Amino acid sequence: MSYTMLIVYASIALGVSFLCSMLEAVLLSISHSQVSIMEKQNPAKGKIWQKLKADDSIKPLTAILTLNTIAHTMGAAGVGAEVQKIYGEDSLTIASIFLTLAVLILSEIIPKTLGSTYYKSLANISGRLLSSLTYLMTPIFIPILWLKKMLPQAEKSVVTRDEFAVLADLGEEEGTLEEDEETVIHNLLKLREVPVEDIMTPRVVMTAFPTSWTIQNVLEDTPILRFSRIPVYETDMDDIKGYVIRSEILMAASKDKWELSISELLKPLLKIKSDSNVDAALDIFLDNKEQIAVVSDEFGGTAGLLTMEDVIETLLGEEIVDELDEVEDMRELALDQSLDSEE
Repeated sequence: MSYTMLIVYASIALGVSFLCSMLEAVLLSISHSQVSIMEKQNPAKGKIWQKLKADDSIKPLTAILTLNTIAHTMGAAGVGAEVQKIYGEDSLTIASIFLTLAVLILSEIIPKTLGSTYYKSLANISGRLLSSLTYLMTPIFIPILWLKKMLPQAEKSVVTRDEFAVLADLGEEEGTLEEDEETVIHNLLKLREVPVEDIMTPRVVMTAFPTSWTIQNVLEDTPILRFSRIPVYETDMDDIKGYVIRSEILMAASKDKWELSISELLKPLLKIKSDSNVDAALDIFLDNKEQIAVVSDEFGGTAGLLTMEDVIETLLGEEIVDELDEVEDMRELALDQSLDSEE
């Protein structure tokens, strides 16, 4: 009575399945972003993984599943035949239970845990093994790829917005990212969800001057100009014509041009609709190389004022305050004034 062939068949089934499970775990654990990093740090290694991860990893996954199926089938058949030969037919059920448990623990749980945990260390040798295995099983891919072309293709994204946010959380937890960096990433992803009316300076607390005013009128009314860019209106706040720059007003005053009309210093002012989002507003600012825009309501009137500083504050998640700011949050001031007027 010889146990040699029984051991051989069991070893083949468990050994090959162990290797396949570990390779599968490594393959699925390595992301496209990590492949991009590999290409920069180790071009040869990166090139191998770029091919393996192409087309949703269909080829290497097919190769792994095919080899695993062959190993399980041959191993189970061989072990069953040897057990029947040695112990008789009554022992087949017990042998099947033991083989199933062995496959579950030794060929599934352990190798997949190792592969998903140490995939970075195993990436080099796994890449070479998968590349060779994929090459040997090329004929198997022909009908699969043909079938894939026949089926409708779903839209795919390498990294979704939600996944990017989760990666930022993980980076902060692991210490790769600082807390403020994680905050900026989250706020950046949410810019398109925030309407400009939520971050603008409301009309009721806007500082603006009429076009008829001179430099002297401006400085008599507001000796300390707290804002670098100030809107200018014609008849009322719904008729804003542009804006003036603080430094140009002060420069004119230093040259004793007190009677100079601020309309001569007027700059065109961008208009943004109140239902626009912050992401769109940022694009408008960057495209036009401007720092300020008037926010118009649904009727074309003035709803408020939006600046690049407001956008940056939204991105950072905190107010930017300088030594001239008397109020940290102009929106809170507008709300307080509204509540006071109701009382």
